[in-house]
Amino acid sequence: MSATITLTVAQVAERLGISPKYVRKLIKRGELKASNVGSSHKPLYRIRQQAVETLLDERTVTGIEE
Repeated sequence: MSATITLTVAQVAERLGISPKYVRKLIKRGELKASNVGSSHKPLYRIRQQAVETLLDERTVTGIEE
């Protein structure tokens, strides 16, 4: 059994070359799956590496735009 790799919003932003604000926007729009490990008033998202890879696969044709 392999461990699930999770990333922070900042790590995802750095890997994708976009802002953390845009990563949160992708999460809120449902385009990037994430788990909120914080509260509803102060969300703290963790994103599985597989979710980032899925987003990249889906966006390969259209590209990611802020």
